[in-house]
Amino acid sequence: MDSTAHILDLIRRALDEFDDHPLETSVRRAVRIASLIGDSHAAVRLGLDLQVTGGDPAQHRGDLDRLMADPSRWESPDEPGPAVTAMREYIRDRAKGDAAGTVLAHSLANIEYLTKQPPMTQTSAGLEADFALRQIAERARLRTFSYLVAWERRFGYVSVNESIFGDYKAQVDKMLAEGVPDLVEKFTAVYRRMNDAATSDPDGPAGEELSHALTTCRRILEAVVDHVLRPRSEPSESGHKLDQPAYRNRLFQFIKEANTSKTAAKVTVALGKGLHERFVAIDELTSQGVHASVALQAANLCALNTYILCGEILLLQHQADKSEGP
Repeated sequence: MDSTAHILDLIRRALDEFDDHPLETSVRRAVRIASLIGDSHAAVRLGLDLQVTGGDPAQHRGDLDRLMADPSRWESPDEPGPAVTAMREYIRDRAKGDAAGTVLAHSLANIEYLTKQPPMTQTSAGLEADFALRQIAERARLRTFSYLVAWERRFGYVSVNESIFGDYKAQVDKMLAEGVPDLVEKFTAVYRRMNDAATSDPDGPAGEELSHALTTCRRILEAVVDHVLRPRSEPSESGHKLDQPAYRNRLFQFIKEANTSKTAAKVTVALGKGLHERFVAIDELTSQGVHASVALQAANLCALNTYILCGEILLLQHQADKSEGP
């Protein structure tokens, strides 16, 4: 089971069993999910509802730190981090509203215990305190449920997209392995260089890793074009060169010669032209010393588009071969 499917399973289980368990159980489940998906604000906000009063404040802070994707964001000189924002929301939610600024800092477990007991006094103050605790619990119930529902919608959508791309990837990988097997290792090299670039200084200039990754992407595309249409010494009917360096011309010539629909051909041509322009743009970015984070984002999109275009080319070839028959 992949990570998205696993998280979606946790979310749906928490929702399906939401009314069958104490509120504290559902909140703990939601905290786990929030921490897994990197939603630090939700993890801390829900985690605060689980904390008991007393004890060592430093340990309480450490408990919340461990829930965050990046504990260093607890405080920021520019703007409040997710933990500080969550803490402020918690205080507003638990404020008693008296002149002393009292905060009802009971954990959900304590609230459940207290609200199950008969009020110690039937005075208006006693009944009001009991009502305030019940209101806190109900707000926490709605908050937790709404988080789970939002996450289910989000990861359900992601799961569908992963399934679609996963099927496409399996098909393309199979065609690559059968037709141009050495390119599988080349794609691996691209991702490895991307990872190296990602671990370098994001505020520094774009390094050689990105240039090498871009060069490898271009060579991958050239190799796929070589596979579907070998270089030719004679030009096309319209006079365009079809020799080794002119891989773009050969790509468009292959699409023209392939027995495919005009719509599919137009899409592939447009993607090929856009990818070439992206190659040029990233070359300029790396040569100008732009920040690595900017160039890396563009290079990642370039690598992904290279993979998609190679898949389209191989699919067109597969369809052309099928139309020609044995």
